Amino acid sequence: MKYIKNKYWVGLVALILSACNIDRSPYDSITADDLKNSESSAQSVTLGTYSRMKDWSNNWHRLFEYPSDNVALSGTTTDPLFFTYNYQRIPNGSRVGGFWRSSYQIIVGANKTIEALQEGSSDANDQLLAENYYIRALMHFQLVNILGRPYVQGRENEGVPLKLDGDHLNHPTRSTVGEVYDQVEADLLKAASLFTEDKSNAYATKEAVWALLSRVYLYMEENDKAIEYADMVIESGKFSLLSTEKLGDYTKLAPETNSETIFAIKFIPDADYPSNGWYTVGSLYANIQGTGWGEMYASRSYLELVREYPEDQRYKFIQPKVIDENITWALYVDNANSYKWKEVTKSGDDYVYDEGGQAKTLDKVSNGHGGFNYSIQTAEGNKKVLIDKKLDLRNGFPKYYILKCSGQEDQVHLWSPVISRLAEMYLNRAEANAKLGNSELALQDVNLIRERAGIPSSGLYTVANLNGKTILDAVLEERQLELAFEGHRKIDVFRNNRSMDRAYPGTHLAGSNPITSVSPNDNAVIEFIPEAQLLVHDGLTQNP
Repeated sequence: MKYIKNKYWVGLVALILSACNIDRSPYDSITADDLKNSESSAQSVTLGTYSRMKDWSNNWHRLFEYPSDNVALSGTTTDPLFFTYNYQRIPNGSRVGGFWRSSYQIIVGANKTIEALQEGSSDANDQLLAENYYIRALMHFQLVNILGRPYVQGRENEGVPLKLDGDHLNHPTRSTVGEVYDQVEADLLKAASLFTEDKSNAYATKEAVWALLSRVYLYMEENDKAIEYADMVIESGKFSLLSTEKLGDYTKLAPETNSETIFAIKFIPDADYPSNGWYTVGSLYANIQGTGWGEMYASRSYLELVREYPEDQRYKFIQPKVIDENITWALYVDNANSYKWKEVTKSGDDYVYDEGGQAKTLDKVSNGHGGFNYSIQTAEGNKKVLIDKKLDLRNGFPKYYILKCSGQEDQVHLWSPVISRLAEMYLNRAEANAKLGNSELALQDVNLIRERAGIPSSGLYTVANLNGKTILDAVLEERQLELAFEGHRKIDVFRNNRSMDRAYPGTHLAGSNPITSVSPNDNAVIEFIPEAQLLVHDGLTQNP
């Protein structure tokens, strides 16, 4: 393919020419003059920008979630998602290229609207400006977090191009991470000052702005401000945590009927996924009613964490694929990070298995909250086991389906990706307080989330019962439990100067040079700038 200079922003003009609204109604003849002269045209383009976020969210999820320690792939694939999952980056992957392209398409669409509307000319115009400033900030923020190093590693590191106009022929070079964060902050503060309507959580609102500001400041370690904006959302009275009984149904609810969701990218039943959801995010995580590949499962490390308390409702987002209810397995992981299992029989609180014709019993120790942790003696030493019914396997990997991206409004793989929700605000506040030394306040918020999840009082934290964890350890562990499969974990690990532990079963360990641990300073923490952009964009530099 022959490249020409203006292909840096390929498709951006098409955004304006083919904008569509949330209900997919076309607006094929909108021009820049229309935008300036008609509030309805600006509204239409803004709706089209929201609609484009649906396609954007697919690669966003994959790039942010697949490199985490929450997931385990059960096979190899030619899809470039594999190279994000296993930290073996490639410079020409379609997932990163698609994320770059759709992010900047959305940014230019927002810029077109911002340029066309005069602030203060009407309440309707100010509302549209506020929404578009938020959208522009969100896109730049997500771009810099996948293509630039964590803010705490240095403001002067290379970030991403700041695109602040609607001219598709204007190709900015990379700004620093600090400059991008500064612009994101400025756009969000501007947006917060302009809202004139109180819309549903399928649209940008002032509370969505506050929620994102809380996260931005948390990443910048401006902890007092992170708390301030989390408080503003919490104290707004507009949101409430779902009850313990409803938590497992979180993603089954349409965004507008979910009291906890602050902002979500709304997908519509049937209209968005008429084929029940093949080629969706959820389809890789689970096969439901015959739809979906069901090839990426909950990781062993996440399973051990979420199953520590049987009452934890967050385990409802995991579905073991049982094929025989009459057979019980004790599953463990050997030194080669492969799954192994023994068939066991329950006898009171014990589990008995056969070893060379001899009956043996799993070791057990009290877990301190009414149950036991079990382990098995092997030639490689003592191994922790999980007890399950006989499970279906794929390439030797037990199938632990992930349901957090499926099932909205009873459609198999329909899902409206959540950008911000109330639980995150409590956890943002907890992390910020932990870093400020406010231990009791931090644990209050962690315990609020744990108690809502159904964890009994014996599992709530005090400063005296952390069992060797720091306050920050407890907060980050709770963030992993609560926000799993929502695109937070990778960033949470590296921005806190921690290593990503991938020493668990999965095909990220396939090949001759598997990566079992990724340090926060590793080059692989950030993706390559799409190679195609380097070919057409003078001055654009590659990540190391």
